[in-house]
Amino acid sequence: MVTRLPRILIAAPGSGQGKTTVATGLMAALRRRGLRVSGHKVGPDYIDPGYHAVATGRPGRNLDPHLQGEERVVPLLLHGAATPRPADIAVIEGVMGLYDGAVGRTGFASTAHVAGLTRTPVLLVVDVSGASRSVAAVVHGFAAFDPTVTVAGVILNKVGSATHEAEIREAMASTRVPVLGALRRDPALDTPSRHLGLVPALERSAAAQRTVDALGEAVSAGVDLDALIAIAREAADLPGPSWNPDGEVTAGPAATIAVAGGAAFTFRYAESEELLAAAGLTVATFDPLTDEALPDEYAGLYLGGGFPEVHAADLAANRALRDQVAAAVARGVPVVAECAGLLYLCREIDGRAMVGAIDATVTMSERLTLGYREASAATDSVLAEAGTLVTGHEFHRTQVQFGSDRRPAWRLRPRPSVPHGVAATADDGIVAGPHGSVHAAYLHVHWAGHPALADRFARAAAQFVHGRPASPPRRQAEPIARARPTTTTVPPMVDAAPVAAPPGLVSLVGSGPGDPGLITALGLDRLTSADVVVTDRLVPARLLTGLAAGVRVIDVSKVPRGPAAVQGDINALLVAEARAGRRVVRLKGGDPFLFGRGMEEVEACTAAGVPVEVVPGVSSAIAVPALAGVPVTHRGLAQGVTVVSGHVPPDDPGSTVDWAAIASSGTTIVLLMAVQTLPSVTRALLANGLDPGTPAACVENGATDRQRVLTGDLVGIADVARRHHLRPPAVTVIGAVAAFASASGRTTAPAAELVAGVGEQRA
Repeated sequence: MVTRLPRILIAAPGSGQGKTTVATGLMAALRRRGLRVSGHKVGPDYIDPGYHAVATGRPGRNLDPHLQGEERVVPLLLHGAATPRPADIAVIEGVMGLYDGAVGRTGFASTAHVAGLTRTPVLLVVDVSGASRSVAAVVHGFAAFDPTVTVAGVILNKVGSATHEAEIREAMASTRVPVLGALRRDPALDTPSRHLGLVPALERSAAAQRTVDALGEAVSAGVDLDALIAIAREAADLPGPSWNPDGEVTAGPAATIAVAGGAAFTFRYAESEELLAAAGLTVATFDPLTDEALPDEYAGLYLGGGFPEVHAADLAANRALRDQVAAAVARGVPVVAECAGLLYLCREIDGRAMVGAIDATVTMSERLTLGYREASAATDSVLAEAGTLVTGHEFHRTQVQFGSDRRPAWRLRPRPSVPHGVAATADDGIVAGPHGSVHAAYLHVHWAGHPALADRFARAAAQFVHGRPASPPRRQAEPIARARPTTTTVPPMVDAAPVAAPPGLVSLVGSGPGDPGLITALGLDRLTSADVVVTDRLVPARLLTGLAAGVRVIDVSKVPRGPAAVQGDINALLVAEARAGRRVVRLKGGDPFLFGRGMEEVEACTAAGVPVEVVPGVSSAIAVPALAGVPVTHRGLAQGVTVVSGHVPPDDPGSTVDWAAIASSGTTIVLLMAVQTLPSVTRALLANGLDPGTPAACVENGATDRQRVLTGDLVGIADVARRHHLRPPAVTVIGAVAAFASASGRTTAPAAELVAGVGEQRA
């Protein structure tokens, strides 16, 4: 299944160059032409999508690999472009500079990353107010930096005069990147800002509409829209289905969720409300600034983000509503509060009275807290079961001082590099109220990336309607965050009835990688009879859509670049679930003993007296090369294969690999977990006598619809992988048989093109 979606991405060399001005103006200009326009924003920002909504007349939406997962970016783009009705063109606004992403993660979640995932041509907006011919050098550098990113045109912003523009255009001719337009300096087009960026459109609705109209007129006059639309129409078709909220949550009894809105609560993602609606809930919006009562017959409260500190006086003045919210919390109404919602539930903000449902006070601070986060739920609540792993974003200038009796909501996980995380494990927010009915924290989580949160909150609201405690029972099924509703066809088994596992048994079941058909019959039997499935994101998601009703899925998210449970915690979880008399399946990508820490889990279960078995799967060392067209053995070329874990570099004192023996073995070499160490591994093989011209192939996202194959030789494969931003999970094959990779039907481009740096990255 592929979808034709004309689209363009607006990027810049850095922040403050005019991306929002051009992107919003372009959306308005295209709409003025009679086109249906879908607006999207790279990153977690709520404010820019608000202006996109004004320009397009439909919800602005976000695309963020960190918050949503790489695998959801294209489906969410397709969903946004089709909702509420199909768009004629999509305009994506970037974040920061084109190649700037999460610090320390080589551009992960950058504009370029999203451009690659969505295969979208880029228009570079350059503020030229302080330069002329030098602009051409800047554009040339950005266009050449990453061959997988297509810089299809440039828009000059803040041009000073006709002479200034002509000088730049003349210099730009040598770059072969066309200038599609120029906007003159115009202070009237500026949008007011304050401590966290632009003032949200909903706070200045009439003025925001006038600004957007003026931007549309400026872009219509200064940009070649026909050329831009032609570029957008050249964008490649997008594979796969669109994101569907109906398949991410379980529809339940009808109930009403009261959602805070208005000028003080403008931050929430459109998909969050769509997930709640898919779960059977009616979303009723109220304004804490002006409404004196909550919506009728509400069964839950969702207090999203915004600027309560700016509107503290008016929020304090609405005593009637504050008292209603406090009474709702006391009654055990399920409440989820993010950032602004957390502040509103506290006793006061800088001395102004708030709801008082949480024993805490809020003060403004000069310190900006900003960054991507990874977190685990520290306490059971209506939003998450303890131990649930999420990705999120934190952005505020306030500080909350909690009372002594506090149960944290999230535990923020430290990252190797302090700039893109927290220096040490830190607590965020609070779980309060009867039965953990209130989950309030600074962390913003995009529920499309973690739909189990919406599902749990919806079930808590439905239970409250029927007079039961807000916190749902732990044994109810919780959909894994990444599973989408697709059909898995399982071939019939002949002369074999399902072999049910006995209660209390832990089964380590291998599956995948990528293709749900790569699992044994015994593995399917164990899944059929499971009570609990502990899984990771290397497992094919479609295996999880056919589980029996009531099976609880626990996602420990063992995936590169994302959050992951500590191995010791996974071991303890398996033991605890088995001791409770449940049939536990530890579902792993590939063979548990070859790709994963299966033996550590076996040892932990054995030491605890818990019965455990291993159900081998199809190893990624064999399956990935085979599905990429590489036979790891071939008569006359290689009669053996050596599988090596390359996560420890050869020069590391902890390496136990005899690279000299491997280099002289005459076998095919299959490297697992060697994306970051590939340069040092290839150097070690070369230093120990392996022929530099030995064929080599890297297979990224093997056995999935996003498989990508890069080919080269031993001396050059690491450079090919670097230039094409090879990312885990990936398998590298070194040996004569790797030459067959270029003939693989799953290779995204001819090997010569990939080595030359002009092959497209497959989404």
